[in-house]
Order: sequence, then C-alpha cells, then structure tokens
Amino acid sequence: MIYVSEEDRRRSALAKKAARAFAGMVGWAPEPCTSIMPRALVDFDYAERASTVMAHWHKKLSLTALIKAVAECRTDLLLVEPSHGSGKQGDNYITLLLCRDGEVQIVKGLWMWLQAPGGPIHLVTNPDGGDEMRAFVIDQIGIRPLPNLPWSTAEAERLGFWIAKKHWQLATGGHYA
Repeated sequence: MIYVSEEDRRRSALAKKAARAFAGMVGWAPEPCTSIMPRALVDFDYAERASTVMAHWHKKLSLTALIKAVAECRTDLLLVEPSHGSGKQGDNYITLLLCRDGEVQIVKGLWMWLQAPGGPIHLVTNPDGGDEMRAFVIDQIGIRPLPNLPWSTAEAERLGFWIAKKHWQLATGGHYA
C-alpha cells in the first residue's frame, strides 16, 4: 500500500494546476480523458487537436503504466511534476512520452524556453545535464522536435529560460520575484 501524505496531495494539486496552465499557454483546450482511454490516463486531460495527454504527478503514478497507455493510444503525454520545495509554488519539471512509429521515447528534465510571452513555447533538455541538448516546439497542433536549439547566443538562452519561468509562474497564480 502506498501512503499518500498531505504534502503529496499538495504537490499533486500544484502539478495539476501547472499542467492546466501550460495547456492554456500553448492554446490547448483539454478535456478529461474518456472512458475508452487506458485506466492509467483516467485522472488526466486530453488535448485532441494536439493528440496529447496532459498528465500531472501524483504519488501512485506508474511510469510503466503510462508508457503502456501511450503506446496503446499512440498519443503523446506531457507530464508535469512540481519540485519538492515546501511552502510556495516552486519550479515545475516536464517529462515527455512521445509515441513515434509505435515506439515510446522518454525525454526527461525538460525546461521551458520562451523568447517572449505569446511567442512559441519550446521545451529544452536541461543545459546542465551533460547530455546532448534536444529541443521541441509546442503549439496548438502538438509537440515537434526542432533540428536546432531555439536561441543563437548565451544571453538569449539565459533570458529565454528566465522569461519562461516567470511567465509560467504568472500562469499558475504566482508573481514575478
């Protein structure tokens, strides 16, 4: 049995709020997953036009079940997890489960990058992660990989991460620090 604490419930609620805010930022109008979807997706929302499930962290979440569900539905899944910081809303982390040609690819540790509010939203692997960086553009029609990173200078890189973080904080009910 998995014990779900009050802190777990708080983190889950923050993750759900952040996932819905992200959907709004990219122009998705997600609906609750239907009963014909696999059971692992039942607590989440589905953006039909983008063919993407908007998932959020909760303690009983099974990555194995999510992978199977994504493969079965041949859809993508964007998973939002809040940081472990207590008290106020902290950072959010994103993982993508992408179904491509029947195979599920998992891309962890994504950060949002935004050139300007209202512009295209990009997800980029953690620049401090040590692996080759990957980037995706997210818009109303879905998630697509980019051949190159969305910035041309180190200053634009830093500024884009800062703008994205602040914009997401505002979208989730926070404020600029």
